[in-house]
Amino acid sequence: MWLLADGFGPWEAATSYEPEPDWAPQVNRGLAAIAEQCAPDRRASAAAIIAQAIREFPDFNDTIMKLCR
Repeated sequence: MWLLADGFGPWEAATSYEPEPDWAPQVNRGLAAIAEQCAPDRRASAAAIIAQAIREFPDFNDTIMKLCR
């Protein structure tokens, strides 16, 4: 939820994806409010969440890329 709230979707979370040079995540205040209600003690940056996912799920990138096709 925090990834979505910070403007990151599955494509942006994939580690091999190179965003467009002018791309910037857009915070979604509605999703941030939901994330705050559901997981206020789990707040983390998108970079931290992605790094943790990569450690826990080494094939994370390949799995996400398959889902995005």
